[in-house]
Amino acid sequence: MSSTQSLSGTFAARWIVPVSAPPIHGGWLRVEQDRIVALETTATPRDCIDLGDVALLPGLVNAHTHLEFSDLTQPLGTPGNRLPDWIASVVRHRREHEVHDVAELQRRRGEAIRSGCAQSLDAGVRLLGEIATLPWIDELPDPRLQVVAFAETLGLSPHRAAQTLAAATDWMKIPIPGVEFALSPHAPYSTRPQLLEDCVQFASQQRLSVAMHVAESREELELLQTGCGPFRDILVELGAWQEGLFPLHGGLDSTLQQLVAAPRGLIIHGNYLDAAQINLLSQHPHLSVVFCPRTHAFFQHDPYPLQALLAAGVRVALGTDSRSSNPDLCLWKELLQVVHTIPQVAPATVLRMATLAGAEALGRHDHGRIAVGARPGLLTVPTTAATAAKLWQAIVDCPQPDVLCVQG
Repeated sequence: MSSTQSLSGTFAARWIVPVSAPPIHGGWLRVEQDRIVALETTATPRDCIDLGDVALLPGLVNAHTHLEFSDLTQPLGTPGNRLPDWIASVVRHRREHEVHDVAELQRRRGEAIRSGCAQSLDAGVRLLGEIATLPWIDELPDPRLQVVAFAETLGLSPHRAAQTLAAATDWMKIPIPGVEFALSPHAPYSTRPQLLEDCVQFASQQRLSVAMHVAESREELELLQTGCGPFRDILVELGAWQEGLFPLHGGLDSTLQQLVAAPRGLIIHGNYLDAAQINLLSQHPHLSVVFCPRTHAFFQHDPYPLQALLAAGVRVALGTDSRSSNPDLCLWKELLQVVHTIPQVAPATVLRMATLAGAEALGRHDHGRIAVGARPGLLTVPTTAATAAKLWQAIVDCPQPDVLCVQG
């Protein structure tokens, strides 16, 4: 594991890739306590450490994950599962590992969350968008990792909805260093419209981000449009079905319109957004979409509308989702998945999705870019490229960047 100490020093490299600006050939930068204080193309200072034939990249941003599943050794369910069937697998897993002692539950979940933090740092991630199922940890294990923690709320019954929202707002009363609080009304199939409205209202009052799983599966759309299908079956089986909620008046469009009112919104997945919905998102730059490529592949969804989203000007970030649908928390592998399966999207765009777009989606402009004032963490990719075109090829040919870790 890389050192937990902050990075300080002056570093030169063959290439510096700010992401927020074109690549710099032969530049240098100075870092003090993880924060970039200089970025230059002038002659290197005497105390500069020449890193040689590498490109410096900003640390990665994982815009969507569930760290509570970080102790799993393999995904739950089977590839190609329908989402309702996979949710049944998650419920079975939780029941099989159920503990009634609150302290023991917190200990086990805390171990998984801390493990996920360590796995993320080792994979070059410096900022996480975490869906926090309560109870959560009360201290981050490493100060280099920053987290936007979306307290999860859900409930189709008024009682359950009020209960989870109250728990979420109570949790936010005690600050956690390195953690920014946010809200996550879970999904349209698990969250009554009034709860979503209450979440957006609270978020607006407190200036919080809101994240929601939206347009994740065809079965979700079927439930919202007809009130029938596999999602109805699983909700009835779980005792969560509420008469009169589905079909949802206005369908998915009404959910998106509610999210428009949030100060900042993350549409998680968006696998089945249609052209009109993509156009709606394009009119609201405070809304972003988070694509989880390997989870998308695990469920064998229809081709992802990435090109349509990007062409419309919608911000798209990358996430790993959790180890309940993904073998690991390596965001770089998500980048490579996009490069290999949607080659029409330029490598520079995909790197932006894995860095700056995620930071912007989470409202953290001090991450995801190499710029004075930012504290993104630094990664290195080996390259002898003499041109930007060859540089980008070297980046996407790299199986995993190294984390730059020099103790200062």
